[in-house]
Amino acid sequence: MKLIGLLGGLGWESTSLYYRLLNEFTQRQLGEGHGARILLHSVDNGAIREAISQGNVDDVVSILSDAVRSLKDGGADFLVMANNAMHRYAEQIEPAAGIELLHISDPTGSEVRQAGHRKVALLGTRTTMESGFYAERLQANGGTKVIAPELSERVEVDRVIFDELARGVMRTGSREFMSELIRKLCDRGAEAVVLGCSELTTIITPTRDAIQFYDTTRLHAKAAVKRALEVTYA
Repeated sequence: MKLIGLLGGLGWESTSLYYRLLNEFTQRQLGEGHGARILLHSVDNGAIREAISQGNVDDVVSILSDAVRSLKDGGADFLVMANNAMHRYAEQIEPAAGIELLHISDPTGSEVRQAGHRKVALLGTRTTMESGFYAERLQANGGTKVIAPELSERVEVDRVIFDELARGVMRTGSREFMSELIRKLCDRGAEAVVLGCSELTTIITPTRDAIQFYDTTRLHAKAAVKRALEVTYA
């Protein structure tokens, strides 16, 4: 079993979710009592958010690069970054690590291609929706077009994530807003919705809206276990 280098702390809630999913998928493959081999480096998310707010991209890349180098030095065979938005820096930090970074968009892209979807909608934080890394990789690797909500809608999705869902708050009005937004995206041609933020799974569920959803966190963790165990499925 390969050693998974988990870059976490971005924030700790998503890191704990990754830890649970990695172990659940491993146990599903190997049986009760087994768990994933994980080496965790948890960074100070506050320092990263402060650097981002000041426009200090170099500081963000430096913090993340130092973290992934420590994971390689600790024996990690490949990297998993427990955050969607920070993958906008993937091309800068992977060379610093010197080992493979399992990009979060790739497992989702594989599922989207297998389903034959030609256009999907992306929901997540404003950073994720506006950074372009999902659109670029899904277009390059399968020809799938990615669309995002309009600016005012992106602002509201971002607010719901940070002001409500990240704090354990789920409001009926926000749930209705998300359902209506999904309807609009479908009207614009979206054949499926990529949930590029783990918090969104608490307010958007397949049983509520009749469209295919792709939970990037779950698919990412599943792919990491597949990579660690070198199995054909997980």
